[in-house]
Amino acid sequence: MAPFKLDTPNRPSLPSPPRVEILWNDFPYKLSTHIVEAFPFRACPEFEYLQDTKEAHARMQALAVDAKQMRIKIVRENTQAMFRWQEQSVNSTRQGNSNAASDPSQPRLWICLNRYVKNDIERLPRKTQGLTLFLANALGMNKEAWEPFIRCLFKTHPGKDIDEIWAWEPVDSGDSALLNAGNLKYLSNWSDLTNDLLHFFLHYMPSRITSDQLPVHLPRVSSFEYENRVKHGFAERRIIVIGHSYGGSICVPACYTHPQLFTALVLSDPPIIRRGGLNNKEKQTVKSFIQASFARRDGWKTREEALAAFQHSSYSGTWHPDALKQFVDHGLYFRPDTGLVHLKMHPVYEALNMACAWGAMSNIYDIVPDISEKLYIKWVMPDEKNGGGLDVPSGNKLLVKRRPGNTTHVNVADTSHHIPLEKPNEYAREVANTIEQAFATQVPVLARM
Repeated sequence: MAPFKLDTPNRPSLPSPPRVEILWNDFPYKLSTHIVEAFPFRACPEFEYLQDTKEAHARMQALAVDAKQMRIKIVRENTQAMFRWQEQSVNSTRQGNSNAASDPSQPRLWICLNRYVKNDIERLPRKTQGLTLFLANALGMNKEAWEPFIRCLFKTHPGKDIDEIWAWEPVDSGDSALLNAGNLKYLSNWSDLTNDLLHFFLHYMPSRITSDQLPVHLPRVSSFEYENRVKHGFAERRIIVIGHSYGGSICVPACYTHPQLFTALVLSDPPIIRRGGLNNKEKQTVKSFIQASFARRDGWKTREEALAAFQHSSYSGTWHPDALKQFVDHGLYFRPDTGLVHLKMHPVYEALNMACAWGAMSNIYDIVPDISEKLYIKWVMPDEKNGGGLDVPSGNKLLVKRRPGNTTHVNVADTSHHIPLEKPNEYAREVANTIEQAFATQVPVLARM
């Protein structure tokens, strides 16, 4: 990913009011929210039919509850179209006809991140050099949904060594989706998301951790610093990347291509499935998930009504109450034109992400064994009685052993896919253990200079 020069675009403001309160009175960390530019060169061209699909979703939502057959018809027609678009995009790329959206005049896309940094960090002793966590959320989630887990992690002994945490949202999720409203005209492509992630690490992550306030729009690092990161990684940071679900899937290629940037990788039930790993029945099950995503409700009179609906949903009913509240409080927004609260990630984009993932899942599976063994990997997977992961049980067991060196795995009891949201305390213990394992051989840094 070479450096490049583009004109500075108009910079948007934060789409949600800053949370200026102290994060938690009993923890010495403060919260701020920031914006960076997404990687400007997208793999797919703009796609004219996406707006038609969103309008079809709105028509489906407006139908009476008893118009079941018409709702099913709209869902099937539009999800089948998504598969056709994905196939056309793949075929076009194979034939060398890809028209990547590389025109600098195209509307820019933006990424929103939360930063949690230790107070008075310059005066505190430390055991590790700039321990930094980066959190990549599951499809449809918001960055704030991590906070119950973060709170539990700070209570652990290894968690006290964390200097800084960054929680991001991809271009079509959470506050990032609000920043990019009207400009999300591309087919979902996981390589774009990996490029966005690397774009942040190589061009925007501050070189040093400081408790000083940072600007909302993070500045680019110098070309000299960029070149150093490409060759040697970070001089004053040790980064653990934590990816839940598809967040993990987009972290794997980043760790494969730039292992020098990272110390450890925690993968929580990522959709990484071997080529030809699903039979026809299992493929139909996956398609039903995509249809369910498209059919997802997107409008409630109040957040209280939305919370009650999610509490009784098979999708989110098992989440920890604190995680669910963070999702409802910060993953939804009020639209004056409808008078309703809506999901920040539109259901069409959630379904599109899943529909376009087929080839990416197996491509990522292929590169797992070749991730540098210097990088410690921990797989945190669901309870085996719930299948042990998104693949079939035998496939899940193969996946976690695919790169045997410097790797461990665990199945968390009484969990399904959304482990960080269902069991934040248990998940925090596994991440705390990862910190201990990853830094077991590191030389302690006694004090900051």
